[in-house]
Amino acid sequence: MSKTIRHIGTCTRPAAILIEGREPVDGLAYGPIRTEVYACDEHARTARTEWIEQPLTAFTALAEPTTGHGCGEAFDHD
Repeated sequence: MSKTIRHIGTCTRPAAILIEGREPVDGLAYGPIRTEVYACDEHARTARTEWIEQPLTAFTALAEPTTGHGCGEAFDHD
């Protein structure tokens, strides 16, 4: 599996939250992770509602600010 790295928006604050975009499988929303998006507290809601695109389902995971990821960092899994 390969990853594509991209950046969403212009915020550069440290990430406080990780949003996983999961692909639905067999009618369930808990399929494999297709996108991971890091966001600061201010952009967490936007990340869940706008940065994870349909048909993926957004799930919130905890990310430590010390992970070195910034707000808007996204990893797409092929």
